[in-house]
Amino acid sequence: MKLSECIELFLSYISDKSEHTVKNYRTDLNQFKQIVGDKDVEKISKADIAKFRMVLQSNKKKSSTIARKLACINSFFEYLIDLEIVSSSPITRSHRPKISQKIPSALSHEEIKKVINATRTLTERTVIVLMLTTGLRSSELLGIKRSSILIEHNGQVYTTDSIYSLDIGSEDILYIRVEGKGGKEREVPITGQPMELFIEHLRFNSSDRVFPMSYHSLWRMVVNIGKRAGVVLHPHKLRHTAATLALQSGAELRIIQELLGHASPITTARYAKVGQKQLLKATKALSENIRI
Repeated sequence: MKLSECIELFLSYISDKSEHTVKNYRTDLNQFKQIVGDKDVEKISKADIAKFRMVLQSNKKKSSTIARKLACINSFFEYLIDLEIVSSSPITRSHRPKISQKIPSALSHEEIKKVINATRTLTERTVIVLMLTTGLRSSELLGIKRSSILIEHNGQVYTTDSIYSLDIGSEDILYIRVEGKGGKEREVPITGQPMELFIEHLRFNSSDRVFPMSYHSLWRMVVNIGKRAGVVLHPHKLRHTAATLALQSGAELRIIQELLGHASPITTARYAKVGQKQLLKATKALSENIRI
């Protein structure tokens, strides 16, 4: 089979993934096809992979970008192996570049104030505060639906239909059910001022998708807020800032991992189970660090 035909098969196979993920796979695979040619997949060799990497390097691509693109190509070939279209992947460990382990930067408390003050609309402020207090991924934020939100008020659980009649206060808790990487679901609690801001946004936005925008629109919005604040900013920096603040607030590493939807690096067995009370304590600490 031709490479182009196999690419379409693979993209159909992963169509249930996020729009952003599918777009990245499509871009990487089409770039691969453009560089090595639309040949039979059985004839793609290690030399083709080396050529692909060499072209990326000549275009001054970062090692992390090259590694990501090669991981995409490898996933593609693993799929073809499962279908018995090819017998093995032409990608070997030697093709993958070494990646420097840079520690992501986080916003300082002063920069957080500047970023929040630089927001101009209710949506902008809600997005920034929500990502800073929950550490949600961009895809998780954009995937939030009204039907995935519950509110605990005076010991009773309510849906978002009740936000117009309930007198929701600082002691109440809002839970967002999000789907992370690998389809793993988790519930993220929000309290205090961030919760009240989020509810205000829900009252003014009646669509089922809480944030009806594309990944590109979200990225551009966050970057522009950063420019107005005089801070280099992107969505992942907000997520890393949330993790840093939680750690500084005394939350255990395993609780932060559960909050962010990360696998534990400490145990290779099952993930450590973290109770909602511990997650709630972590998000309350984050809420207290964010002044709206």
